[in-house]
Amino acid sequence: MSTLLNALNQQYLRSISMGLVFILLFGTLMITPLEAQGASSDAGGSSMNRIESTVTASSYQPGTNYVPGNVLDGVWGEDAESQQSRWSASGQGQWLQFDLGTEQTVTYVNIAFLNARERLSSFEIKASNTQDFQSSTVVLERQFSRQLQPQDSILQTYVLQSPVKARYLRLIGYGNNAGGSSGNWNSIMEVELYAGKLPGESPEEPQPPLPPNAGEEKEEDVKPPEMKRVSVRTAEELQQALDQAVAGTLIELKDGTYEQNGPFIVKDKHGSAVYPIRITGNSGKAVISGNSYMHIENSSYVEVSGLTFRNGIGDENGIQTLTERGLAHRALTGVHPGIQLESSSRISILGNSFALNETGQPYRFKAQNRNVWCLLDVEDSCRYSGDQYDPNGEVYEGLTPFEDPKLITDNGTHRHYIRVEGTSSHNRIAYNDIGPKKGFGAVVIYDGEGHSGQHISQYDVIEYNYFHGIGPRVTNGLEAIRLGLSSTSLYSGYITIQYNLFDGFQGEDEVISVKSSDNIVRYNTIRNSYGGIVSRHGNRNSFYGNHLIGDGVTPGSSGFRIYGNDHKIYNNYMEGLTDKVIRLDGGTHDGGPEGSTNPVVRWGGSQEQTARLGDLPAEQRTELLRGHWRQYNVQIYNNTIVNVGNQTTTFNLGGRTYQPVGTKIYNNLIFSHASTMFHETEAVIQAPDQERVEYKGNMLSGNAPISNNPIVDREMNKQDLRLVRSKDGLIRLSIYSPAVDAALTPYAAAEDMDGQLRYIPDVGADEYASGKQRSNPPLTARDVGPDAWMK
Repeated sequence: MSTLLNALNQQYLRSISMGLVFILLFGTLMITPLEAQGASSDAGGSSMNRIESTVTASSYQPGTNYVPGNVLDGVWGEDAESQQSRWSASGQGQWLQFDLGTEQTVTYVNIAFLNARERLSSFEIKASNTQDFQSSTVVLERQFSRQLQPQDSILQTYVLQSPVKARYLRLIGYGNNAGGSSGNWNSIMEVELYAGKLPGESPEEPQPPLPPNAGEEKEEDVKPPEMKRVSVRTAEELQQALDQAVAGTLIELKDGTYEQNGPFIVKDKHGSAVYPIRITGNSGKAVISGNSYMHIENSSYVEVSGLTFRNGIGDENGIQTLTERGLAHRALTGVHPGIQLESSSRISILGNSFALNETGQPYRFKAQNRNVWCLLDVEDSCRYSGDQYDPNGEVYEGLTPFEDPKLITDNGTHRHYIRVEGTSSHNRIAYNDIGPKKGFGAVVIYDGEGHSGQHISQYDVIEYNYFHGIGPRVTNGLEAIRLGLSSTSLYSGYITIQYNLFDGFQGEDEVISVKSSDNIVRYNTIRNSYGGIVSRHGNRNSFYGNHLIGDGVTPGSSGFRIYGNDHKIYNNYMEGLTDKVIRLDGGTHDGGPEGSTNPVVRWGGSQEQTARLGDLPAEQRTELLRGHWRQYNVQIYNNTIVNVGNQTTTFNLGGRTYQPVGTKIYNNLIFSHASTMFHETEAVIQAPDQERVEYKGNMLSGNAPISNNPIVDREMNKQDLRLVRSKDGLIRLSIYSPAVDAALTPYAAAEDMDGQLRYIPDVGADEYASGKQRSNPPLTARDVGPDAWMK
């Protein structure tokens, strides 16, 4: 407030020196005719045709000094002080009303919108001779403010399309194009009203030039935008640069360590597609350390790239910068991530390294049937304790899960490297090096609005990241990517996870855990890892073109475990897996086949209960969503599953209370010397015909039994599939394979796992095509991470 008063006082003194007198009363500014004649505008407009007025408004932001009179005080600009002199009101149809004193004809207006470079404001202008606007004329049709170039003034001229003689003018706002709740605001710093012709306008009406034809401008003549470069060397300089950033700012971190007491905060900052805000380092040599991390909130078009995140888990001082900016409620004391996005869209996290300092992070396991708590990387820290770490507890001197793989972590401090929360969309997490990670907590999480919310970030892309060194084993809670919560499971994410490499993952049995709907998981590679890809909750997710490769011996490597409705699993290559390759094990709850956000749910088995989900209390609704939901209409087709190991089964169907319904397993190629290829529980075997699994076109080879169900045995047969090991290391069809051109309709993928078109479809993920370029091979470390981004 004091800053605003200082700015107004300075403007007042300048006005006195020009012989001007301002009267500010009850949010309304009066300008006398003499004063109007002495005024002028940088955006064009003669002092001789400036129209005096008073101004009122429908409302203004409560608890602020953003009153309507500010739009006539002559204070506007892009510095923080000038931006405080504005009118702001939230909601569609909020207005400013100008009283011209007598009937006059306004021909054009100058308007300075807040954040005019970062967002476009929607507005229209009407005129009336009555104060209540019961009868009015539209003089400027509803439109967006202009997209400004760097050289443009933010005070822009708008010519009225149908000027009329009237006493009152009303400027009506309809929000802006920013994401989230920010898009509801109407914020204007200055309005000037003018009569007569435009400055410099000739008496004759100018003829507009003919528009150019498409393609007349050459690509080489279109220059990239120039960014405003700001170099920083200290944490203080970095935070200052973040606070002052506007669209087109490039903040370059010089090599070194950056640490402050709390996160580096990017809040309410909006770039654009052409003029983003970029925060970048030199190939990972700028390190975010200590008590710091990166917090981005209510922002858009921001890029964070080329940084190394090595910060610790945090302490009691780690909320200082949050508190200073009124964000203490966002505090994550004790569990600092590397980056947290809160209700932000079009954020790019590119080419960074995440290897956070986990020293001191608590974790728990059982030894001698007692709970043992230890602190990561702290010698002699292990104690027998109860539900949390007790530094005074009895000393434990035995092995830990890092030394004995039979000991499995079952609890600890939930710490995540990248968090995406709130309401957001169109973010990109790409080409990052992520690992090692020893401690509890999923690596990348999408929590949306949390357990009380109903939305998850939408249309994000997670791609070309290198996940490695994650483990040792935990019972639950160490996924590489967790896409949602049980509470978000029925809501659509439309998120794509693609081209990521997971190498040697040893966390829990869900490498990728999907807990939302309408997502795509494709072209990822999982090598020598524990677990597989799981659709734990949600509907209509698609999984295709992935490579899941194990050694055929080490237990625990799996393919897919699926719950919910209408999922598709196709064109995946699975070799050497050792734990129930594809698993549909029924549900504890039955949400029905509709797949809506408010289904009728059944649960309880022999004492079954039924209710519409939305009719239940919030706590019971959350509990039901956490269950395993019955699978309806899951389609599994054109997958290649070879060299199954560890005596595991290939397909596992049924279990729990409610058995899968309408499962279709078509055109898969299976080679196994291990256990049963298709295992059905007794409940699945006895299911009525309309609920039975449907098998068509699958081709089998190897010594493993076909099925424990004689009906399935009779529907299939084994034969020599004539498979070969190709130059790229994968097992593929040979020219003599009976699987060539053998796929049955209707379930056959249009392309194969290499992106090759299937003209006459083959069985399995690979379409035989000798000598053709293969576009989606298994990924290696050369294909992902910061080095691949820099290529």
